[in-house]
Amino acid sequence: MFSGSIVALVTPFSEGKLDEKALQELVSWQIAEGTQGIVACGSTGEGALLTKNERDRVISLVVEAADQRVPVIVGCGAPSTQEVVQMAKDAKRLGADAILTVTPYYVKPSQQGLYQHFLSVHNSTDLPIIAYNNPGRATVEISIDLLLQLAELPNIVALKDSTNDISRPAIMRSLLKKPFDLLCGDDPYTAAYLGQGGDGCISITANVGPALCQQLMVAWKNNDRIAFNALTQKLIPLHLSLVAETNPCPVKYAVSVLGKIKNELRLPLLAVASSTEEKIETAMKNAGIFFTPRLLERRRA
Repeated sequence: MFSGSIVALVTPFSEGKLDEKALQELVSWQIAEGTQGIVACGSTGEGALLTKNERDRVISLVVEAADQRVPVIVGCGAPSTQEVVQMAKDAKRLGADAILTVTPYYVKPSQQGLYQHFLSVHNSTDLPIIAYNNPGRATVEISIDLLLQLAELPNIVALKDSTNDISRPAIMRSLLKKPFDLLCGDDPYTAAYLGQGGDGCISITANVGPALCQQLMVAWKNNDRIAFNALTQKLIPLHLSLVAETNPCPVKYAVSVLGKIKNELRLPLLAVASSTEEKIETAMKNAGIFFTPRLLERRRA
């Protein structure tokens, strides 16, 4: 159901408000470049920093711009199960195709608590659910045993796995008893994750190089190891530069350098340091993602 390069889309702002025109232009550009799915209101999209009205508007605009050409997946995450259930209902009402549900953060539930959380969300909607394992942000992990339990629920169809343990996809793939999509959640590990049984990536880097990220997936699918290895090496410096500071601060700078959005974040997030800007610019150039010096000067003015 979900595979290939799926972008964790940034949310553009202008003078503190949602930049609606830029958002829809980003969606159209992503689809034209080959991206196979759009995640709205995720952590890269500053989903936790949006008001309820802004979330609804982002979802509506992305659904409208996507126009059923690719699936729109809405990030639904909060410490409270009740709040996530409502987010799932709102996503359904606004036309989303699926939801991405991270483990509740801050409250540190047990594995059984996590199961009951996902079960409650599952029972509240008929949308496909991508469970999201991100222990670095949420402090708790979806264990392999828990993932196998969740996979028995009919509407939980995929996992976004933000982990540096690349044995996980191979182990999960060997134990899963039904078709189930395993998606890498950290760009630097994408090649390894695919090699261990993964199906694709929910990507930060696709905000900047969507065509390159999708070409990587095509090379893997076509068993073109020469192209796959070359693309992996081309993308690795870019992947690393985009996580040099807290996501989405680096990637917002990178997309602003392309002239597609303003480099504007919501507090408590701040713009990246000048040294990080230089790393990002160098990585973009080396990956063949070009921007004019004139545009860059204007961005820094």
